[in-house]
Amino acid sequence: MGLFSNEAKRLASRPAVLFAADPVDGMADAVTRYDPGVRVRGDRFVFNNGVLLYGPVEITPEMVTKAGLPGGMTVAYYASTAVQGKAERRPDDDKWQDAGRLIRGLATRLGGTVHDPRPPMELTLEASVYSGQSLPVPDVIEVLSPFAGQQLEAGPIQARGAYALRPVEGDVLFLTLYWPPWVAGMNVEPPPPAIGELRRQKPCQWELHTSVPVQDAGPEDCQTVGGAALALSARTGGVVTDVYRFPVTRSEDLLPR
Repeated sequence: MGLFSNEAKRLASRPAVLFAADPVDGMADAVTRYDPGVRVRGDRFVFNNGVLLYGPVEITPEMVTKAGLPGGMTVAYYASTAVQGKAERRPDDDKWQDAGRLIRGLATRLGGTVHDPRPPMELTLEASVYSGQSLPVPDVIEVLSPFAGQQLEAGPIQARGAYALRPVEGDVLFLTLYWPPWVAGMNVEPPPPAIGELRRQKPCQWELHTSVPVQDAGPEDCQTVGGAALALSARTGGVVTDVYRFPVTRSEDLLPR
């Protein structure tokens, strides 16, 4: 009874993804893509960003009632946060944000149902490019302008060496922000584990932001943002990640499912 009470309590209070059947092989592939350096410790996956994933947990009828879970689900995985060493320590709120994104990314890729007692996450369609080498601003503009459908220009933002790319006139689907390598050394929002060894190099980053809610994004939106990010990563030898911090190799990977 104690074990049941603990599992029910955790499922009721933490972000979780639920499945009608356990996607064993798909889950193994997904967590490895999310973090190539993931470690398995007993009943949990330990990620290098301070996030833990527990499971699989068998869902009993009693759990459905006690934890307020939707019916028809047989197995769950829930996320939590880990205590980190001083060098890697991050604010708990940031780790919980990553935990929520992980759960939603798994649900998107594996066809699961999100159960999260916290307020809904308002995520928009976006992609990030991480690279061990920067690129002159004119070259970045050359790569991205065709996807923006118009000429872009750079303007400084309040961080040393950072800049934003905006259209010369009119509106554009995505806004690009560039962050120099020193930003990656800060623990507030370090590079995601998905980029592997590149993470240790303190890479630079380009963020391609939109105002389109991720659940409303269509193929054309994803083709534009994903195509731009992948073109920039090809030019810089970088890695693209989505809003959930998973790696992206095709524009279709950005599509909500």
